[in-house]
Amino acid sequence: PPLAMARAALRATLVVVAGVVCLSSTGAAFMLPTSTLPGLPRGCARPQSTKFPGVKTALQDPNPSQNYTSAGAAQLTRADILRSVAALAIGVVATPANAFPPPGFLAANNAPPSIKEASTAEQIALAEHLKAKGAVFYGAYWCPYCTLQRQMFGAGGAAALPYVECADDGFQSETGLCRTKSVTSYPTWQIDGKYYAGLKPLSALQALSCFDPSVKFAQFVPPGAPPRPKPPPGGYTPPAVDTASTPFATALAQHLKATGAQFYGAYWCKYCNKQRQLFGAAATAQLPYVECAEDGAAFGGSRCEAVTGYPTWEIGGKFFGGYQSLEALAQLSGFTPDAKPAVPVAAAGGAGSLEQELGVKGLGGPVGKKDEDCTLTNGKEECIKK
Repeated sequence: PPLAMARAALRATLVVVAGVVCLSSTGAAFMLPTSTLPGLPRGCARPQSTKFPGVKTALQDPNPSQNYTSAGAAQLTRADILRSVAALAIGVVATPANAFPPPGFLAANNAPPSIKEASTAEQIALAEHLKAKGAVFYGAYWCPYCTLQRQMFGAGGAAALPYVECADDGFQSETGLCRTKSVTSYPTWQIDGKYYAGLKPLSALQALSCFDPSVKFAQFVPPGAPPRPKPPPGGYTPPAVDTASTPFATALAQHLKATGAQFYGAYWCKYCNKQRQLFGAAATAQLPYVECAEDGAAFGGSRCEAVTGYPTWEIGGKFFGGYQSLEALAQLSGFTPDAKPAVPVAAAGGAGSLEQELGVKGLGGPVGKKDEDCTLTNGKEECIKK
C-alpha cells in the first residue's frame, strides 16, 4: 500500500540523513562540526607544534562548491526534511532551496568536481588555518589546476577551504568579487592581503600563511597517475635548446650571471623551456640557471625554498615570476648594450644578419657578405676566409 511504502522510505531516508544532520527537539537542524583543532598557530611570531587531536581523516566532500555551516544548515528544518521524504515517496520533488543537492545536480550546475581522496589531519588543519586567517582561494569549476589544488587537500580539507567560484556560469558564482579583486587567472590565492597566482604546493601555502612549520607534507601525486620512474644517474636535464642566440641575448645572459641574478626553473616546466629557447643555445649556456625539481640534475636544494612557481627570476634581490622577454630582463637588470640585435647570428655563408644586427658595412666573409662587396684582391676565396 502507498502508506506503507511511504513509511519505509521515510525510515530508510532518515537513517541516511541522521548521519549528516542532527535534528533538535524544536525542529531546527544543525551540521555536525568536522573537527576541533586547538592550538593552531595564528601567526609567525610564536610557532608551535600542533598534534591535531580528534581530526577525522576520511571525510568526504558532499558539495565542493557550498560550505554548509551551522548557521546555513539551521534553516533546514525537520518539516523540510519530512516533506521532502514524503514527496519523494510518492514521486513528487519538493526540495527546499538550501537542502542538499540531489545526485547529478553539481555537474549539471557547473560546480567543481567532487574530491574523493581521504584527507590527513594535517591537510584539514592547513585548510582550516587558511580559512581562519581570512585567506581566499579563487578558482573556476572548469580549471584543471584548481581541481589539482583541491585534490592536494583531500576531501575533508577541500570542503574546509575558503573557495570562491569566479566563473560566470559557475555554481554560486561570485564573479563580481573576483573582478573587484582583479583576479585574472586561476587558481589565485589571497593571503594576508597579497595575491599569489598559480598552483601552490601545500608546503608553499604553509610558509605563506605561517602555518606550523614543524608539519611536513608529503609530495603530492595526482590520483590515478602512474608511479614516477626512477630518474637517470645524475637526474633529469632540461630539453636541449635548438634556437640560435643573438649577440644581444648572449651579452644579456653574461650580464645576468655577472650581476648575481638567478633563473629558477624545473626541467619539466614548459615555460622554462620557452625562456631558454628565447635566449638560444649559446646564451642559455651562460645563464645562471638553478634546477628546482628534486629529481633534476644539479638540484638547487635550499636555494629553491623561496620559489613557488617556475620560471622565477631573482634580480637585485627581488623575485619576478613568469616568462620574461629579453627586453624586460634587460630593463630589470640594468643592461644597456650599444645595440639590440633582432636577428640571430647566421651560420657561415648565410644571409648578412650580422651586418644587419650591428649596423656595420664591409664585414664580409662567412657572415654573408658577397664577394663583390669585399675589398680584398684575392677575390671570393679570400673574402670567405676573412
